[in-house]
Amino acid sequence: MRNRVFSLMAAAVLSLSFFSVQAAVADEGDGGVSANIIDGEAATSSDGMAAVHYNGVFRCSASIVDNYWILTAKHCLYDQGSRLDDDKFTVRVKSLNRSSGGGVVDVAFTKARADNDIAMMKLSRSANAEPVRLATAHPVVGVTTYAFGWGSTTFGGGASSVLKRAELKVVSNNGVDYYGGRAIDVTGINGVACFGDSGGPLFKLVDGLRYQVGVLSGDNNPYCEYGEPDSYASTPESLDWITRVMADF
Repeated sequence: MRNRVFSLMAAAVLSLSFFSVQAAVADEGDGGVSANIIDGEAATSSDGMAAVHYNGVFRCSASIVDNYWILTAKHCLYDQGSRLDDDKFTVRVKSLNRSSGGGVVDVAFTKARADNDIAMMKLSRSANAEPVRLATAHPVVGVTTYAFGWGSTTFGGGASSVLKRAELKVVSNNGVDYYGGRAIDVTGINGVACFGDSGGPLFKLVDGLRYQVGVLSGDNNPYCEYGEPDSYASTPESLDWITRVMADF
């Protein structure tokens, strides 16, 4: 899975703007562009997951942290440096397929954290879905974590519409996300992130339960290669901010 939004000109975007949207590869299913985890495996549950769309086109992966709140990457709210309109975002929940099934909920407004690739989306109504658990501490270096998203299945190729998961090894807890915030760096074990996985969650397991530790952000691995690290914005680092936003708004 990878921390990028799909962009309008495939190769050009790689060199110019890793995070630009409305991308280059035609999406299989809704006419947009997106990306899926390369290798990995098909997910068997959509619990806690949300697919973010803009003007009806898939844009980013995300997680449900409360029935009225979605957690994603801040860069998913921008295109070519300009903030996108909140009222044109929707999220699909409770479905393994990002363009069918489950339910679609309008986004009322968004909040973004300064100097971190973390953003929250307030929903117009309850998602009536199972939220994720948020970790209070970072995963230990060397441990296996689990990433989920609807990103590209091949570099430069079309996107699968089905949610995928991959196992990733933590190589650092002191990486830097796209906006300079603290990040968790991981490398692929049985899969890697790619375009469209931006904003998707990274989980660690504690006593058999999943806890979200990161949000796919800035990328050190533009070609979706094994052995190269992907950076996930730290959710433990932003936990106080996330909690405050949900309480205040």
